[in-house]
Amino acid sequence: MTGVPDPNVARKSKPRVSRLMLLQVSLTLLAFAYLLFKSDLATLFRTFQEAPLWGVPAQVLTLITVMFAGAVRWRLLLAAYGAKTHPPLFRLFKLQLIGLFYNLMPGAVGGDVIRGVVSRDAFGDRLSAGLAVVLIERVMGLIGLMILVVAVLALHPINQLTLSPWVLALGVLGCTAAVAGIALARRVAGKLPGIVRNQLQDLPELSNLPAFGLAMIVSIANQALVGVMGHLAIAPLAPQVQLLDSLALAPLAFAAIFFPLTVAGAGTRDAAMVALYGMLGVPRAQALTASLQILLSYVIVSAIGGVLGMVGPLGVNVRATSVASE
Repeated sequence: MTGVPDPNVARKSKPRVSRLMLLQVSLTLLAFAYLLFKSDLATLFRTFQEAPLWGVPAQVLTLITVMFAGAVRWRLLLAAYGAKTHPPLFRLFKLQLIGLFYNLMPGAVGGDVIRGVVSRDAFGDRLSAGLAVVLIERVMGLIGLMILVVAVLALHPINQLTLSPWVLALGVLGCTAAVAGIALARRVAGKLPGIVRNQLQDLPELSNLPAFGLAMIVSIANQALVGVMGHLAIAPLAPQVQLLDSLALAPLAFAAIFFPLTVAGAGTRDAAMVALYGMLGVPRAQALTASLQILLSYVIVSAIGGVLGMVGPLGVNVRATSVASE
């Protein structure tokens, strides 16, 4: 019967999800096992003892600020894409924290799906529009990372990451093209192949360019805060690292969260921090200690999101204020 899901298909799909989660957990544990195997455990333990007590609390506060900046960017994008109502900023901030909790679970995208579903009422109960804006927000985060890293490396070359003028020009061109691609995606959808065209036509119409531009600026600032967070972790252990170094290296390492085969990038992000900061002569024990502190900060902030999700049910609707009343 049309419209009735086939139970056999449902039964077949469940093991696939379970295998994916098992693969993510296994690869994450293997990555950490490899990092620990390659490290001197006595030196690593001593480095943990030498790390300042204020480190993790400072990183937690910075990460909460990152989440708030993400909420600001999300609200600007809702305005840019013509949302009928504007959810309160605190509501979006709460959803950001809850989303982080679910994103740290195997799968790493559950929080984004929840944010898209819960915020659909901003577009008059259009689920596809709510999900599309959350996806655009994710992509904009990557573009913000690219712009920040290219700009920092242009002003502050790092050993083994020095950009030639041609690479710099290509980076600027690529970032510009990516931003323009997001802004013009729906308008050019009709000229693209069928499967791509159908997906892009579900995007809401971009109707507020100033809000879109502000969202891009907030995205770059958000990535800069990620760099500050990384610097708060590494600087007390490796004084030779400058803030400009971390503004480029930490966001690159944190981009591992998009790697789909580990749990929220854990393990791969830690290996990336060890490799990237190793270019500056930071010993493995110091870089790994900083990375594990950051992981602990993520766990703490995501736990706050988990508690918020239990205390206040997400519900279906987003309490919102009318755009006309603002």
